[in-house]
This record gives sequence, C-alpha cells and structure tokens, in this order.
Amino acid sequence: MADPEYLQDKKVQNIDSDIRNYESKLQKSKMELEGLDSRMDAEIDRYRMAVKSKRETYESLRSRLRAAEEDWKFADKELRQQGKKKDKKLSNLKKDVDKLQKRIKDARKAKEKRFRELDKDKEKLVEKAKREKAKEMEKMKSREVDRVEEEKRRELGMN
Repeated sequence: MADPEYLQDKKVQNIDSDIRNYESKLQKSKMELEGLDSRMDAEIDRYRMAVKSKRETYESLRSRLRAAEEDWKFADKELRQQGKKKDKKLSNLKKDVDKLQKRIKDARKAKEKRFRELDKDKEKLVEKAKREKAKEMEKMKSREVDRVEEEKRRELGMN
C-alpha cells in the first residue's frame, strides 16, 4: 500500500479519480463486451442459418436443374427418334403408294390390251361371218344362176 501522505497529493488524487473512472468505464465496457459478444454471436448464428438455408436451397435447385436437364435430354432424344420413325414410315408409305400406282397403271395397260385383243377377236368373227355369208351367197347365186340357166334351157328346149 502507498504512504498516506501520498494519498493526500492532488495529482495522486486526480490519478486515483482517473483510475476509478477508468475502472468504472472498464467494468461498463466489459459488460458491454459480454452483451455485444452474445448479441453478435446471435446475429452471426442468424447469418450462419441463413447461409445454410440458402446453400440447401441452392443444392436443391441445382439437383432439380440436373434432373430437369436429364428430362429435357431424354425428351429431346425421344423427339428425334419419333421424327426418324415418322420419316421412315412416310418413306415406306410413299414407296407403297408408288408401287400401287405402278401396279394400277400396269393393270390398266393390261386391261386395254385385253380389250384390243377382244375387239380383234370380234373383228375376226365378223370377217369370218362375212366370208361365210359371202360363200353362202355365192353358192345361192350359183344355184340361182344354174336354176335360171336350166329354166331358160327348158324354155328354149335345150335340155
């Protein structure tokens, strides 16, 4: 401890007053520091929780984005496959249509050819009937001429 006469010194008293002020301020600052530390820890915890929540949201969105991208790629692949399938079916149907049109064209040609053959056969029948009729008429003419000649001979007495 200090000598009592030193304690009576004004400068020492001022220093002691300053020390008490500083100790009071120190006590106040320590209390503030403790309150501030817990308040700041609480605020940091809030930010930490917000960061954690945002990170979880981000990871969830990232996962959903990956899933959506996979779904999109799958759907795009399906679309392309269906397009190829459609093109192939159209191509095959066009080939079938072309073959059928050719068959119809060929069948019509064959039908027309057959009509011409039938017409030719009919024409031959007509010509044959005409020749037969001509022969028959020639025979009838010859008989009639013979009959007329015979009749005239009788009439004239030429037997």
